[in-house]
Amino acid sequence: MLRNRIFVGILWIVSLVGITFYGGTISYGFFTAVTLLPVLSLLYLLCVRLRFSVYQKLEGKSFVSNHAIPYFFTLQDESKFAFAGVRVLFYSDFSTLTDLSDGVEYELLPGTGITRDTTLLCKYRGNYHVGIRTIEITDFLRLFRIRYKNREPLEVFIRPDTIVLDRLTGIRLPRLLARESARPGSVPEATVREYQPGDSLRRVHWKASARENRLLVRRDSSEEQQRVCIFMSTYRESEKPADYLPTENKILEIALALSSFFLRSGIPVSASHRTQSTETVLMDGRNAFDPYYEVCSHLMFSAAYDDVFLFSDLIHRPDAVQGHIAFLVLSVWSASAEKFARILNGNGIAVVVYLVTKHADEAALLAKSLPRTEIIPVSPDADLKEVL
Repeated sequence: MLRNRIFVGILWIVSLVGITFYGGTISYGFFTAVTLLPVLSLLYLLCVRLRFSVYQKLEGKSFVSNHAIPYFFTLQDESKFAFAGVRVLFYSDFSTLTDLSDGVEYELLPGTGITRDTTLLCKYRGNYHVGIRTIEITDFLRLFRIRYKNREPLEVFIRPDTIVLDRLTGIRLPRLLARESARPGSVPEATVREYQPGDSLRRVHWKASARENRLLVRRDSSEEQQRVCIFMSTYRESEKPADYLPTENKILEIALALSSFFLRSGIPVSASHRTQSTETVLMDGRNAFDPYYEVCSHLMFSAAYDDVFLFSDLIHRPDAVQGHIAFLVLSVWSASAEKFARILNGNGIAVVVYLVTKHADEAALLAKSLPRTEIIPVSPDADLKEVL
């Protein structure tokens, strides 16, 4: 394109020299023609811009990240003259097309169109634009190129993917599930509960009752049903979609993968997260997973949902913190997270932290002072089947 402009510029200088030193009809005609070429090219592009149409559509209503979505678009020439060169540029930050690229240039005859069918892959859960982002048009002489934004982009709502795990390979689950007290003589809260009318006095745990200043009784073995706790952060550290979408997507994928794995193994799950208040979803049986998936699909992350509020609420809610093992799915390891892990360890609960971060080396040093806590770094772009 630059070469064509230079060539036209040289022709214009030659024509100017011709009318200056020679004059005559031919010289003035040549000068006029060369001078009008850029003007005519710009007028042509303006006509193309006004008469060119783009249609695009996604097939389906519910979309899941990393699942192929049928997609097609049509470029339509609704004028009576040909379009020399048309390129479409796609949103590529959070989605990809399987067999199309931005480098394809199309030529359209009057009253014709071109349709392309392909599939679209959305990388992350969330709301964002996909499909055609901008359109480039070029004149016949390759002097000018106009790029303008598509006025009707496709906005999608993408649900998180559910990763089905056959086993957890990243942690030594039998060792972590082994019940042990953090200090001699202590009684984990999971082995006692508050006294209720009708309980036998022979089941009263007098030492625990004296320490807590309330009447506590020992649980039956049936009441001590093994449970897994999942505490998921909804804190948004950055306001840039390129930063928060991959992280939030991976946090949800981990929470869903863990919930699905344990429910399929017959182990009840208690999943807690923070919105306007701390919410806990109790799941017992495979049928309980679908409602939790819907919760995660529409869950909002925010800078206002600091993890410190989640942990402080959970400390005062023993019903949400019961079981043999707890999973913390975080994007930031903070002092409040360390304090919460220590409390869980002190109550005989092992802790596994999945820290979604790009700084894996730093994460390995964080849990050395916590005897029953393991921190596993997870990259926002990691394959969970290789990490969990």
